[in-house]
Amino acid sequence: MTGYVPALLISASVPLCVNGVMVFLGAPPRRWLVPFSIIFTAIYWPATLLINPADGALRSICAGSLGLICFGSALPVLWRLRGDCGWLRYTLLPAIIIHLGIQYGWSLYRLALRLDGVIDPRMFFPWTVIESAIAHHLWFICFLAMLGARLQHSLRQRNAELAHEVEHRRHLEQQLAATLAAERQLHAEHRQLLHIVAHEIRTPLAGIDRATEMLQLTCQELPPTGQRRLTDIRDGVRRVGGLVERVMDEERAGHVRPRPEMLDVSALLGTVLEGLAHMGAATRVQLTATSASLPLMVDPALLSAVLRNLLENALKYSPSDSPVLVTLARDGNGLLLTIADRGIGIPPLERASIGQRFYRASNTNRQAGTGLGLFIVRRFLTEMGGDMRHDSGPDNCGTLVTLRLPPHPPVWTAPQPERELAHA
Repeated sequence: MTGYVPALLISASVPLCVNGVMVFLGAPPRRWLVPFSIIFTAIYWPATLLINPADGALRSICAGSLGLICFGSALPVLWRLRGDCGWLRYTLLPAIIIHLGIQYGWSLYRLALRLDGVIDPRMFFPWTVIESAIAHHLWFICFLAMLGARLQHSLRQRNAELAHEVEHRRHLEQQLAATLAAERQLHAEHRQLLHIVAHEIRTPLAGIDRATEMLQLTCQELPPTGQRRLTDIRDGVRRVGGLVERVMDEERAGHVRPRPEMLDVSALLGTVLEGLAHMGAATRVQLTATSASLPLMVDPALLSAVLRNLLENALKYSPSDSPVLVTLARDGNGLLLTIADRGIGIPPLERASIGQRFYRASNTNRQAGTGLGLFIVRRFLTEMGGDMRHDSGPDNCGTLVTLRLPPHPPVWTAPQPERELAHA
């Protein structure tokens, strides 16, 4: 029983190596091979010793049969081998066949001698050990070469994939550059067309308004229905003119450069209210100011557009006989302005969306509008460093707008699209 433990170890290691090679080559392993080899060796070794301890031929033929089964299970996989490791068919496969032939042939020869009455107690012979060592070294070298070939193939495949990815990204980059150039051209043409349309609309609107005003002054004998008709015409002209101004303000919102100067906010608010006289601002707006003069460093054009849009909304979306409360006060060194109305209000769940381009609250369907007013307000407030909040109005009725402006505007930087166009 001296060689029993080494025989078990060899019987376990050979099928493990065979299964490892099969997995590496992408073939399913023979999971039954390891337990079969161990059980087979655990049975035949003591059985042959029990039959005749001095006879090594029986143990040799059993060991050769086990080697034939283990390596024979890998022969079909090596025979079908293709690709970068296909050359192993002509190296490893013949080596295994020659080794199995020598080992099993020698075992059969010893068995034939035993049948003739010649009993040899030796299990191994020096030349068979040398042959097995050479075969094992050859297999190991072939496996290393196979591993190298597999790694080279994987590296080439990965490099090809990376080259394809780089080419794909370069193609996408070219497409993106072309799309960006087309978008810039389209945007420039859009702005140019918008300015032309606005100019062409303003000119006839101004003529219609002045002609209607002259008719109101010279045709005093017109009946009340005629006078109301002339008033309606002027109101319509103002509405269309206001829409043009809103569209132009929205266009300038993304490209405006603030030009702050020291001005009196109370006086500017009075000018805005005069421009909203056609909406009854003179009688409906109730102004409360903590000081007769509230100087502030701010862009008058931007602040005028903000105040005009907020007051128009308050007057438009509240009953014609309800007041609009405006409060001006100091907020530290800045400005605090509130506008409270008793109109339809803004649903609480929609207040976060107010100020998005073309967004209108769900309860404004009966009122004409474009959804640009509060968008312009938010954009201009961002340029001026201010902020705006919407809450419920007095007695939970209407809307309360709270607007804050800092004492000094932030340092202006060109918007990203403008810088891109400047470098294009």
